[in-house]
Amino acid sequence: MAVPSLTKKAVEGFVVDVLEKLGIDREQITLDASFDDLGVDSLHVTELGQAVNREFDIQVHAADLEDTQSLREALGAIYVKAGL
Repeated sequence: MAVPSLTKKAVEGFVVDVLEKLGIDREQITLDASFDDLGVDSLHVTELGQAVNREFDIQVHAADLEDTQSLREALGAIYVKAGL
C-alpha cells in the first residue's frame, strides 16, 4: 500500500478526520482548542497516534503525544517524528 504524500497539510487534515471519527465535533476542532475542551482523552490520543502510524508509516507513540494539550501541540510532536 502506498503511503500518502507526507506534508503538514496532509497530516493536519488526516488528524482532524480521525478526531471527527472518534466523536469530536468537527466545528469545534481548531488548532488551539484544548483537548480538555474538545473532550479528547488519553484513549483518543493513543488511537490518534496509531492511526497516524498506519496512514503515514510514522512511528508516533502515545508517549510522544501524552503531554500535548491541543491539536497544534499534537501536530508539532507528529511533525518532529515525521521530520517535517
